Amino acid sequence: MQSLRLSFAALVLGLVACAGSAAEGPGSTEPGAIQSAPNEPPPPAAAEGPITCGLPAPVVSEDPCTKDAECAPAEPCHAHACVAVAHAKLRTPDTVCSTMLDCKSVDANPCVCHEGRCALVPKPN
Repeated sequence: MQSLRLSFAALVLGLVACAGSAAEGPGSTEPGAIQSAPNEPPPPAAAEGPITCGLPAPVVSEDPCTKDAECAPAEPCHAHACVAVAHAKLRTPDTVCSTMLDCKSVDANPCVCHEGRCALVPKPN
């Protein structure tokens, strides 16, 4: 039992000693100061202006249309194109889509009738 107590005490002292040395970064002059390694790149600069998610230009299909309701996503998940409703692949009960947002898909852009053709267009501001 005595050896178990000594082992436990040694473990606790070792953890405390390691925790103290981990808080001090390499080359730190102040106790507890953490510095990045000299070869690490600086953190990225803050983005200027608002972050946008969308298409740069319409993605137009060959399917003709006369109104938006005639167009639908080509695929059930994260479609990168829009087609006539008759050509759209429908979602089935076993379809599973990821929850990732794709900025160049129907996740962030609407399917519309654009100049007489079904198209995925940039979302209006």
